[in-house]
Amino acid sequence: MIRMLLVGLFVALATGCYQQPDSASFSPRAVPEKVGMPSAKQERRRTLAYAHTVEIDVPENKLASIQATMLKACQDAAAQQCEVLESQLKTGEYPSAFLKLRARPEGIRILLATVGQQGDITGQSTTAEDLGGPIRDSEKKLSMLKAYRDELEALRKRQLQDADSLIKITRELAEVQNELEDATGVLAVLEKRVDTELLSILIEPRRQKSFWKPISSAASDFGGSLSRGISSTIIGVAFLLPWTLLIGLLVWVGRKLWRRRNQA
Repeated sequence: MIRMLLVGLFVALATGCYQQPDSASFSPRAVPEKVGMPSAKQERRRTLAYAHTVEIDVPENKLASIQATMLKACQDAAAQQCEVLESQLKTGEYPSAFLKLRARPEGIRILLATVGQQGDITGQSTTAEDLGGPIRDSEKKLSMLKAYRDELEALRKRQLQDADSLIKITRELAEVQNELEDATGVLAVLEKRVDTELLSILIEPRRQKSFWKPISSAASDFGGSLSRGISSTIIGVAFLLPWTLLIGLLVWVGRKLWRRRNQA
């Protein structure tokens, strides 16, 4: 805002003799007055960003197929702006799958109904973040930048005789336009978070693990466990061997001294 005041003062001084009688003088201080308070419609609109988390227990051999089912469900809900933000599939001793989806509220309800049919729901939670303040701040900043840009455009259209002033106004216009694009992007992200919802799905085989899975995992890791045990034993022997020799030497010397003392 300080920069706006300085530029406005400079331009006003540079063009004071050239202004038309019916033209309003440029004053950045008047910009906030054009913004005004949010309308009643803006106050009543939805400003909460919802995030849902669901955990389901499924058979281990169905992890990949259930993940594929949920991905297809999101693809089918393209009309609800469903998009995949993250997708993971882990195998091995602790297999699991994870999905993070974003969609409109109607799409989230469809996805929740679909995931509920895939297995036993073991956990479910919903959180909400109020973005009303950030959205209003972004809208206010956007309105102020637009008003300031309009004032600069009006000054440039006066066809100033001072080339230096015209160059400075053009440069300021470019900077304001960049700020305007950034503010528009920030507001778009906030509005998207409000208009859509997040859904995180954790798929794990907890109670439905295969009976033989722990046994097969232990058997497959037998060789590795054996080698680690042997290596630990060797390291222990190497660590204790010097101390054993030292203690044995001290005992031998002590017995020698003891015998000489008794013979004397």
